[in-house]
Amino acid sequence: MRTTIDISDALLKELRSIATRDQRPFRAVLEETLQRGLAGSKRRRSPVRIKPLALGLRPAVGAMSLNQVYDQLEVDGDRPHL
Repeated sequence: MRTTIDISDALLKELRSIATRDQRPFRAVLEETLQRGLAGSKRRRSPVRIKPLALGLRPAVGAMSLNQVYDQLEVDGDRPHL
């Protein structure tokens, strides 16, 4: 199939350079590049897994405000030095 596309001059130059370097037709380089791009977009990435860190806080902290947590740390002597 024949079609017309608009691509940047830099991209056209790079594709032509690859075709010349590999001694392949420009059309073959362009088709392969498009196929690789389309195949790459189909790959699903695995979700990022984040491992939680134990902070040593008591379960009751969930119902406290941040100020209450800070006050409790100060009372326990674990106050961070700011």
